[in-house]
Amino acid sequence: MPLIKINNLNKFYPHISNNKQRLKSMWQILTNNPVSSGAHVLKDINLTVHKGQSLAIVGRNGAGKSTLLKILSGVIQPSSGDFKVKGSVGALLELGSGFDPEYTGIDNLKMSAAMAGMRGQQAKDKIKRMIDFADIGDYVYEPVKNYSSGMVVRLGFAVVTETKPDLLITDEVLAVGDENFQRKCLSWIDYYLGTGGTLLLVSHSIYHVQKICQQAIWLENGKIRMHGSAYDVSQAYHYDTVNELPEITPAEVDQSGFHVSQAQILNNNNEAVDQANTGDTVYFKAKLFSPTGEAPGLCFGVVSFDNQPVYGGYSEQFKQQPKNLGGGLFEFTLRIQHLPLLPGRYHIKFHTMSPDQLQLIDTVEKPLTVKGETREMGVTRLPIEWLS
Repeated sequence: MPLIKINNLNKFYPHISNNKQRLKSMWQILTNNPVSSGAHVLKDINLTVHKGQSLAIVGRNGAGKSTLLKILSGVIQPSSGDFKVKGSVGALLELGSGFDPEYTGIDNLKMSAAMAGMRGQQAKDKIKRMIDFADIGDYVYEPVKNYSSGMVVRLGFAVVTETKPDLLITDEVLAVGDENFQRKCLSWIDYYLGTGGTLLLVSHSIYHVQKICQQAIWLENGKIRMHGSAYDVSQAYHYDTVNELPEITPAEVDQSGFHVSQAQILNNNNEAVDQANTGDTVYFKAKLFSPTGEAPGLCFGVVSFDNQPVYGGYSEQFKQQPKNLGGGLFEFTLRIQHLPLLPGRYHIKFHTMSPDQLQLIDTVEKPLTVKGETREMGVTRLPIEWLS
């Protein structure tokens, strides 16, 4: 049996700016007539999550992620459709939700333990472990209203570790705590999932989505745009949301002087490409024109989509001379076996250099999108051997 079953779920918020609109909307709702204007936050959501699964929800701000979690947590009701959640639910939504800000941290822990059915020595032992996990020192005796956002997250997550709900729902929790606390939470989530727990995670961190979750959905304008493996969905979402490569407009260059006549990125079949996979063999070919007949130099560079340098080198470093094609044309060919670039978008830069290698004269850029299934982070793969 599924732990979560959602059928044709919708959430609509009518636009109400005055009492007249409020009365009109109430009448339309009572008479089962569609409300004339408003925001359709969730549209026809259908989803099944089985016990033991971990599902990430990604999407831009305003896509409906938090609204969906609030419905599944019982905080709000859908406008139409239905859903079922079997078992206990632990929800970490807005910071501080579930806590009384006027009460101290320890009083809130006691109330959480009581609501979870803990009594006597069991409750005392669990509250002690919650305090140890939260690790906020004497602040546990202070009112929650005096806490920082990170301290509230620590307290909330500490409750979850001892109540161990059948379903854990989290909304950007790992974005608030410090690095040490994040590691502690990730370790506990691994344990929780390993013992049969079920997780719904909202996060803007592609790293956390891919590290923690098996499956993911991508919400866009209240609809499920994509549903699949956490890796595939998060990569598709990432490619859609990162800054688009700017259109490359070549600078005006005197075509009678030194310049890049042609630049290409080629695959192993000698086909021009603008995409490759991490680990592929890729060729970079540049034809340079020299008005004097002297062989020009080539400077080759790679930068990330946000213009951070990844690599740079030039022909003189490698004592490399170009092939003379005649008529003032010279050709450089570079090969990278086992392309080390990790998935992302890059600029490949070809610079013509003067024959004395002292002056950059002309530049041509080519876009390259690198794909691949890996959970490595950064821009390049290092030749690391794990020895133990």
